[in-house]
Amino acid sequence: MFFKKYGHLIPMFALFAGFVFELFTLRRPDTLFENATISGYLLISALTILLLQFGFSTSTEKRRIIMLTILQFSFGHLASSLMILYAHSGTLAGGLIFIGILAALFFSNELLKNHYARNTFRISMWYFLLLTYMTLVVPIFLKEVGIYPFIVSVIVAFTITAIFVRFLAILSPRAQEEYIRPIRISILIITALFSLLYFTNNMPPVPLALKDIGIYHAVQRQGVEYIFTYEKPKWYQLLRKTSKEYHFKHGEYAYCFTAIFAPKHLKTKIWHRWEYLNEKTNKWETKARVSFPIYGGRSSGYRGYTRTAQLQNGKWRCSVETTKGALLGRTVFTAVEISNTQKLPQDKL
Repeated sequence: MFFKKYGHLIPMFALFAGFVFELFTLRRPDTLFENATISGYLLISALTILLLQFGFSTSTEKRRIIMLTILQFSFGHLASSLMILYAHSGTLAGGLIFIGILAALFFSNELLKNHYARNTFRISMWYFLLLTYMTLVVPIFLKEVGIYPFIVSVIVAFTITAIFVRFLAILSPRAQEEYIRPIRISILIITALFSLLYFTNNMPPVPLALKDIGIYHAVQRQGVEYIFTYEKPKWYQLLRKTSKEYHFKHGEYAYCFTAIFAPKHLKTKIWHRWEYLNEKTNKWETKARVSFPIYGGRSSGYRGYTRTAQLQNGKWRCSVETTKGALLGRTVFTAVEISNTQKLPQDKL
């Protein structure tokens, strides 16, 4: 009775239960568990596509439905796993479009299940998810981020998919002319879309991730620790380590301190862009863009800071960017000039 009444909801429930599990277990793109999870889903979905292609004319309808269900689950969990890992990198402002695409694939997975019966659709979906994964993992192997790893990611994903499609064509020569051309067109469109998002900085700068950011009055390094002087945030200023108001005396420095996760052995440059909001034009004006190198391997992030003495009353922000300009994160604060000296707390990290 229960299965007759609620059986159709079990796949959806299992998919969302898996998403919740992945939400609390997937954290870093450079560990064995995360890569084994995603690689496993890619392998299962590839084998399922092969079985569907090889046994399309001989499989019973029941077996075909089972294989399509397995494919649906594999694609759903792939989309959710990649969405979680990409969401850890960058900000919604910098990666909203791309993360939105992955989220749409996951949440519309149940609606798309009927399309998985179409060979062109399922191979195109598999290529998109493979390319998303390659863009995440290739920089880890090359130990750098930027245009070169992205191009390598595209080449690797394209080559693997081309071999896969050729193998499918060998299994079913009669269907070759039917789907080879649509698949080629689909893959080229996906690659072009990916490239557009990447070069317009609408993709999170994986595998980097901002772990900490704050605006401080002083930053001093003592051995392996940093000593901070700062203004405590108000109780209602949630998820902040420093106050949204920065009270300064004329000529005083403001320090932007960040901790950025990068996989082990990865080296790159990070930029802090100091911006001031011009109230007349309502536009952000860049006052300084300063870089410093980071080295991967520290789980809580590589620490670094920049400073500026150009402060004036008004709204400011410090944006954390890659060399290409992809946004990792930012903090916004209001600068207020004062005349008296203030006593501020200190902390260590």
